[in-house]
Amino acid sequence: QGSGLTYEGLQLVVRRGLLRLTFRSLCLPDDVADRGVADIPDYHYRDDGLRLWAAIERFVTGLVTFYYRKDAEVGGDSEVQAWVEDIFTNGFLGRTSSGVPSSLQTRAELIKFLTMVIFTCSAQHAAVNNGQYDLGAFLPNSPSSMRHPPPTAKGKTFLQDFLDTLPEVDTTATILVALILLSSRLKDVRLVGQYPAERFTEAEPRGLIRSFQAELEEIREHIEERNHQAQLRYNYMNPLEVENSISI
Repeated sequence: QGSGLTYEGLQLVVRRGLLRLTFRSLCLPDDVADRGVADIPDYHYRDDGLRLWAAIERFVTGLVTFYYRKDAEVGGDSEVQAWVEDIFTNGFLGRTSSGVPSSLQTRAELIKFLTMVIFTCSAQHAAVNNGQYDLGAFLPNSPSSMRHPPPTAKGKTFLQDFLDTLPEVDTTATILVALILLSSRLKDVRLVGQYPAERFTEAEPRGLIRSFQAELEEIREHIEERNHQAQLRYNYMNPLEVENSISI
């Protein structure tokens, strides 16, 4: 209701988005290279994200190499293969053009895939979700709908034209409620790197968790030191703001 999209229109938007979603676009280092933004200064999403990606990748590498001593063990794990195939078939509709694998045969492939999943469900979600109210509460920043077509010529649009194009007050209120709910933190939040102790009983995985948590603490300190000196703070990928998984 707030966006003016019908059910059919929403399906169309999702369908178009899915066609553009690829495995490389979900892997931040590849996405940064593909978009040509590796050298843009003060791009905090990229810098914080790459630090988190690297920390997650090191953590995942330690776990995978501990539980799988050789590549053949990955290819022979029927549960892992069924899980990946399910994601490929039902999540990406079997689209080989997406680049998403339908099976994993090596430890390196498993490490990259798991890193992508963890990063997407934690850091990437925080980056696109947590700032929705901050950036969208001033509705002209990201209006949910437009009551008139956008202007086609410069210098012929006035303030009243702009106000008449923005959503009405009732629609704006509906959208603000949604943004507040989406950006709010739940009381039982579990931050990235926090795992119930009973899930890992061996000494090495527990040591890897401690090392991962120490890296996250270093990332937090770096972000907060930068924000302390910055005129415009970027805190959405601070590990203290990143949940372990999507909780909406």
